[in-house]
Amino acid sequence: MFRTRHAVFAALPPLVLAALPLSLQAQETADAVELAPVVISGGLTPIAAERYGRANSVITAEELEDRQITYAVDALRALPGVAVSRTGGFGGTTQVRLRGAESNHTLVLIDGVEVSAPETGEYDFGGLLAADIARIEVLRGPQSALYGSNAVGGVISITTKGASRPGLRWSGEAEAGTDGTGAVQGAVRGMGEIGSFSLSLARRETEGFDISGTPGGEEDGDRNLTFNARGEIFANDWLTLGGTARVVDRHSDTDGFFFAAPDTASLVFDDASALDRQEAFGALFAIAEQGRFRHEARVSYLNADDATTLNGADVTDTTSTRLQMSAQSTIGLDAGALEAADHTLTAKADYARETFVNNDPALVFDPSQLDQQSRALFGLAAEYRGTFLDAVDVQLGARHDFNDDFDDATTWSAGVSWRVAGTGTRLHGSAGTGVQNPTMFEQFGFTPGQWQGNPDLEPEESFGWDIGIEQRFWSDRAMIDVTYFRQDLTNEIGTVYDAAFVGTPVNLAGTSERQGIEVASTLQATDRVTLGLTYTWLDAEDPTGAVEVRRPEHELGANVTFAFLDGRARVTVDGRYAAGNRDLDFRAPYVPNSQVKLGDYMVLNVAASYAVSDTVEVIGRVSNALDADYEELDGYQTQGVAAYAGLRVRF
Repeated sequence: MFRTRHAVFAALPPLVLAALPLSLQAQETADAVELAPVVISGGLTPIAAERYGRANSVITAEELEDRQITYAVDALRALPGVAVSRTGGFGGTTQVRLRGAESNHTLVLIDGVEVSAPETGEYDFGGLLAADIARIEVLRGPQSALYGSNAVGGVISITTKGASRPGLRWSGEAEAGTDGTGAVQGAVRGMGEIGSFSLSLARRETEGFDISGTPGGEEDGDRNLTFNARGEIFANDWLTLGGTARVVDRHSDTDGFFFAAPDTASLVFDDASALDRQEAFGALFAIAEQGRFRHEARVSYLNADDATTLNGADVTDTTSTRLQMSAQSTIGLDAGALEAADHTLTAKADYARETFVNNDPALVFDPSQLDQQSRALFGLAAEYRGTFLDAVDVQLGARHDFNDDFDDATTWSAGVSWRVAGTGTRLHGSAGTGVQNPTMFEQFGFTPGQWQGNPDLEPEESFGWDIGIEQRFWSDRAMIDVTYFRQDLTNEIGTVYDAAFVGTPVNLAGTSERQGIEVASTLQATDRVTLGLTYTWLDAEDPTGAVEVRRPEHELGANVTFAFLDGRARVTVDGRYAAGNRDLDFRAPYVPNSQVKLGDYMVLNVAASYAVSDTVEVIGRVSNALDADYEELDGYQTQGVAAYAGLRVRF
């Protein structure tokens, strides 16, 4: 429980800007030209969405604002092929699975920096605020040929906001709501003749609710402070230097979990446990573009300090790091200017070093747990892109990874997009292989007597393919895209237990099979009414033939946005229905890998806004408007109906 209920409303420290290396222009420019959608992370270089063969989804800043999304993961929930599970309330551990793959099979990038935890291989979305996010791009299917390990299920690439127009601009937002919730955020951005910069700070705090559901239980809240910065210097006409930095400081209340509980209601029990995480990362880059060539060099560093506590005393205290360096070059093969080329070739080399260590001797069972473990990864990748007959686009990729502790791996990918002239039809498909190295936790163990690492593990391997059709109607005001996918995973890493219930990871025999159908559609019914619909059917089984848990069989999402009063007022209603979800059954008598089926549910959210002037906007929303009682994980309660209101200011 937080000591200060409304501490979030304390004044934000001022953003003092002095001696900025920019020549800022105060005047406004003409309206920007609207460009074709671009999938920034569609490969080693940007690509227009209509030319991209691999299945993808894009969420824009405008959509996040219309729906008043506060935690980025809530924008992912209804996307095709995406399954989300969170341990109860805001800030709880949150996993994202793509196309039935494991959560550590999803590679997550923020401004090009890999942010998954080195020790687990997965990213906890529970601490990712939506404030200052410009785009979220989801690439589904194996992407290891371009991104290496951790991309078996796909890639989620997040781009934060930067300066988009010359001049200096400020923005701010404040919100208050039920469960003792308050939030403030502010940003300043500028662009001049020799560069641009963006600084933002967001603070969000909620007292939350008791995720154990214990009568009279303590509320489990979340406190999050996120700072983000990015900037560029235009050294000359062909060279750009830049960097990004992000710091997240979060505290999330948790509750205890009772293995072999007598019933579901007793699985999660009320206590004063918590998670504290301080995450900092940054990157520096240089981009040189001239004629038919584009070169890019990048270096990034991630440091994450994690601690779990009980009654204020540390239970665990760990630190993990990741250093990455990369260099890549692209050449236009058939034109003197890269932007005019129909055929391009990109080559890339990258290196990564990961470390993990327990920090406190008083918190380990064996002195060996204090040893810092590290490993290095090196990879070479190449991608060819070609356009034929101004209608068929091809993307071919290949990669070879050199591992110091595992067998080397070679992966490949292929994508095709065919725009059938005069029909509004686009056929698309892709195929490829993926590889997933054992996590540091699986490799080294770190907790003798409870969990024993296995240095002889082999990487998980997958092969997947998909094929789909996109059809546009009514002068592109309506679109529907239907995709079928199939993906097989071998060498899947599972856990076996000895008589003392000590777990050891092993490679399982057999194949884990996943298949499904993804549907996405939009309709611009009128100039003021926009509708969207998504649907996923998933059939995922482990090597024994058992259904994979925490992945609903059916998920349906729908949203509608109304604009009125000359566009100054907007109302967005979105709903999500999930059915056929399962979780591991931890009730007594406990049987490893036994399952329990969770209830089907529907959640409805409503958001509204009104622009009082060109600079001030009133906002409000109701979450879980139907007060649905549901679970994403067995035993963890979810939030009931909640309401929020606030202001946005831009100038």
